[in-house]
Amino acid sequence: MTKSKTKRNRSLTLSTLFLFTLLFACSDSKDEQKRVNLPFIGHHDIVYEAIEGYEVGDTMFHKVPKWNYLTQDSIFLSSDDIDNKVWIVDFMFTYCPTICPPMTKAMRGVNDSLSAYQKDLNFLSFSIDPDRDTPARLRLYRKRHEITAENWFFLTGDEAETHTLGLEGFQIHANADENSPGGYAHSPNFVLIDKNQHIRGVYDGLDEDSRNQLIEDAKKLLDAN
Repeated sequence: MTKSKTKRNRSLTLSTLFLFTLLFACSDSKDEQKRVNLPFIGHHDIVYEAIEGYEVGDTMFHKVPKWNYLTQDSIFLSSDDIDNKVWIVDFMFTYCPTICPPMTKAMRGVNDSLSAYQKDLNFLSFSIDPDRDTPARLRLYRKRHEITAENWFFLTGDEAETHTLGLEGFQIHANADENSPGGYAHSPNFVLIDKNQHIRGVYDGLDEDSRNQLIEDAKKLLDAN
């Protein structure tokens, strides 16, 4: 056998092996999606060089970046502290004169509906107005809205980082806007995050049917783990 033919056969073998690995990895991802019947939302990429936690051919799905914020109790909470739990997330601010109060009421209803999963589920409300939304202000907001759930955290931190986290991390709008009521504009959506920090669903927090779908999908994730 000539050197050129040997080289060509080796190239074909490597290509076939890579294709098989790629298909197998994609199949694994599809199997997981089928198991919980939920998509992975956000950009994704194929691994072409093995790195920590990934093999060649694996699909890298979008993950929410790490974060660290003060809670309403003036205690820092980081993503690492709850990285083995499912999250339901929204962005808000306590001086919001429009959609925030009904969003909070709606989120409380979702929390009540999922109370049986409290140990494996966290609700996270990120303030996009941290200058005014101090921990004391967030405690007052919780009290006014009769929120007592221990698995629901109201979070405050750097404003620019929070806006970036909303837009790029959770993929929903959250930003300062002098033309909007209260000086800020944000999405009414609730975001469902799995235990690997992948986005698995985005839901209109002000729509009852959408919230019911969120509850159903969260149960799928929680029951699958």
